[in-house]
Amino acid sequence: MEYVIGVDSGGTHIVAQALSQDGKIMEQSESGPGNILLNPEQTIQNLKDVIESLFLKQKRIDCKYILIGIAGIETTGNSSEISQLLTDYFKVTTYVISDAKLALLNGLEGKDGTLIISGTGSVVYGRQNKEMLRYGGWGNLLGDTGSAYKIVSASMQLILKKHDLGFISSLEDILLNLLNASDVKEGVKNFYQLDRKQVASIAVTIAKAADKGNLDAITIIKEQAMALSKEALGLISRYQKPYPSKIAFSGSVLLNNDLFQKTLLNNLLSWYPNLQSITVSTNNSRGAIFWPIWNN
Repeated sequence: MEYVIGVDSGGTHIVAQALSQDGKIMEQSESGPGNILLNPEQTIQNLKDVIESLFLKQKRIDCKYILIGIAGIETTGNSSEISQLLTDYFKVTTYVISDAKLALLNGLEGKDGTLIISGTGSVVYGRQNKEMLRYGGWGNLLGDTGSAYKIVSASMQLILKKHDLGFISSLEDILLNLLNASDVKEGVKNFYQLDRKQVASIAVTIAKAADKGNLDAITIIKEQAMALSKEALGLISRYQKPYPSKIAFSGSVLLNNDLFQKTLLNNLLSWYPNLQSITVSTNNSRGAIFWPIWNN
């Protein structure tokens, strides 16, 4: 039975899937980090390991091609070199693109449109007539609008603003408890000791508070959703008419926070009523089955 292999090689881990032509997962393998900019040698070895593990369970001769989306490849600029290296190694035609392009390929199933990702960080991608566009995604210090990280940092800023004005935010006790702090000053100190992912993980608690009617939590989530929607609108404005109508949502914030998703989508629809939204819950390695569409 013929199949293809898709590999999502991200900063924290790699997921490789052997996929039937209709997208059924035949086998899956995972490995450690896969950012080729940060650790090129380890990334190549991890890629070899996960793909080899699939070939132990599926016939190599039945594999039509391998598509790998690698974090950092646009910066290193050596996708052709890595593609040839792995093609020679596996004796199977291997294509290498960025993990962003793989996400877009999977999210829109090979069609033109827009992909909004909001998880720990955030970014907006678009594709029209084989041209790829991007808005945002510049990291937690310069970007990541509407991400889990920004939801938490904006909540802390609101707490501090109200504190300086002599008021108490309805989020203060919640966040100070999570930060193991007895007062605002200790909360700030402990906040600065957290890494990016630790900060972002607090967003789940803020979302739950919003679901229970916490007004400050609701305000923050709506503000961040609106901010991210404006970035998406900025990208859409760059399309040629007629603009592609498909828009896909991916990432933990967009998939799990109904208030955030509805606020964002409603603002987009107020500007572009014909947008058709879909949510993406599959691993981006699935994008491999749509690769021929991009190459037509």
